[in-house]
Amino acid sequence: MTAVNSTEACRRIGPLLGQRAWDVRRGIGSFVTMEFGKPLPPDQSGRVYGQWHLWIQMTAWRLETAGQVLVGSEDEGLEEALTQLEGRPLTGVVIKPPALETRFDFDGLRLQTFPMYRKDPEEGEFDQWLLWLSTGGVLVAASELTVESSER
Repeated sequence: MTAVNSTEACRRIGPLLGQRAWDVRRGIGSFVTMEFGKPLPPDQSGRVYGQWHLWIQMTAWRLETAGQVLVGSEDEGLEEALTQLEGRPLTGVVIKPPALETRFDFDGLRLQTFPMYRKDPEEGEFDQWLLWLSTGGVLVAASELTVESSER
């Protein structure tokens, strides 16, 4: 695990900009996953991931336009609202220290995350989001930004 600052994290995310989101789905609770780039061969369970895979978890979030909140992570209708991200290119990412609030911009829509938990000495920390990078490794936003090695 290697700590990185928000500038370095955005540099690593740079090649993802312009890629269209696909297979956007709600997971358990308000978790959200989406794929970008070319599909990879199916994993052992048969699931197909993209070259980049974003998993938003253990954080509050909302989907919004410049003037309207469309849905929040605890609202009804999450699946329907998330379909609006399908096929939209990721146009920007802003990571705001110290809590690592993150804004994912999608051609007219924003997916804004808001951390809900602090690092607990007894329970550790919760990952807010993870981004599997096409170059290998996973960029993780928890109480700090890190890059970890990973195999899918």
